[in-house]
Amino acid sequence: MKMMTALALLLASAPAAYAAGSNLNESFIEQIGTSNTATVGQKNGNNNQATVQTGQFNSVLSAQNGAAAGATPNNSANVQIGNDNTAAISQKNGSNNQATSQTGRANAVVTSQVSKLPTGQNNSGSVQVGDFNTAMTTQTNSAPNPLATSVSYANDSLSAQYGTGNTVSAKQTGGQNNQSAVQAGDDNLATATQSDKAITPAVGPVVGGANTSFTGQYGDNNIVTTTQKTADVSGGFGPQDGYGNTSASLQYGTGNMATIKQNGSANTADGTFNASATLQIGDSNVVSVKQGGNTAGNFGATTAAQAANDTNGSYVSQTGSQNGANVNQANGGNTQATVQVGSLNTATVNQATQTFGTGGGNNNAATSQTGTANKAIVNQAMAVPLALGNNNSFITQIGGSNVVNSAQTTGQQASAGNNTQVALQVGTGNIATVGQATGANVSNTSVTAQYGSHNVAVVSQK
Repeated sequence: MKMMTALALLLASAPAAYAAGSNLNESFIEQIGTSNTATVGQKNGNNNQATVQTGQFNSVLSAQNGAAAGATPNNSANVQIGNDNTAAISQKNGSNNQATSQTGRANAVVTSQVSKLPTGQNNSGSVQVGDFNTAMTTQTNSAPNPLATSVSYANDSLSAQYGTGNTVSAKQTGGQNNQSAVQAGDDNLATATQSDKAITPAVGPVVGGANTSFTGQYGDNNIVTTTQKTADVSGGFGPQDGYGNTSASLQYGTGNMATIKQNGSANTADGTFNASATLQIGDSNVVSVKQGGNTAGNFGATTAAQAANDTNGSYVSQTGSQNGANVNQANGGNTQATVQVGSLNTATVNQATQTFGTGGGNNNAATSQTGTANKAIVNQAMAVPLALGNNNSFITQIGGSNVVNSAQTTGQQASAGNNTQVALQVGTGNIATVGQATGANVSNTSVTAQYGSHNVAVVSQK
């Protein structure tokens, strides 16, 4: 009780000392056990550090370098209960906050935070309960562009590990990155790489440039890899705004894999807002989602309409074993939803718009498969050099051994080319292949419904 009281008093006194203009370095270390090691190096003042170790062969190495102009103190708190735990923390220039709690054996935390933005912050928290868990966090806070050096952005990272042999690796640059990972089980791996150099406009459409990532792994040998990037670019009227990325991945089972890559960077026009949600329940499921690019133009009478034109949305849910879903969306205005229940199901969706188009072209694809050995592949491409254009595909398969292959496209000359395809198959041994291509002001519509077995339907329209 005395130990926790002293720790609380130390951290609580830090803001008051800093507000009074003091450049003091504060350090508190309490070790209970044998062969524990704590090494603390602090420079230039306004650094606060507290370490509590209970057990044997625990080690903490903390180096803080503060007193940057306009920055708040660096704060570090570390609690280790068990044996052979290691924590190495390095913080510089102030406005960095770190807390680590380790309960178990042979757990490791490596945290490095650098704040180059006087009004920004880096915040990191790591909780480990179990054995042989590893959490690595690297955060850098900098101005998004030369015209925005006084923004108050923060990088936030939280890792919670309950089990054995779990690994969380997070790397964040810029100032609007948020990462959280929860692992309950054994030998799970979560990797998040976020790069943000975009400003949130005071007024404007859609969403400012922030990266948000959540990973929840409940089981064993699950892997989630998330890469998010957004940035402003210089334009004739100042920096163009890059938009944000949001990703959430949940895994329940064993041997599941999810790879998400999102790019909300701007180019000569506004950037793209990417949203991805992945849910996997079962074993050996694989999901690969790639979103990003630059919108053809930020059009719409209302903010909601502009958001629809600039947003890539993806939802993938897999229940069963050996399911595979591969989603690739480029530019903005693409929406995809895939639900698979069963085993040996494969869904591949590719949607794209031309980079030099104008307006809010949209590709929409929804695929639902229930059964075994089902396969659905949807390819949609659209060119909108003058106005809007839409590709829509809806596929539902219930049964086994069903295959649907659909491809839709519009030519460069189409001012409003719309393709619509719907296929519904119930039974076994069904095959549907649909290909549609439009010219100027031409719409193709195809509906295929098969009930029974050994059915084949082939549709080609130009």
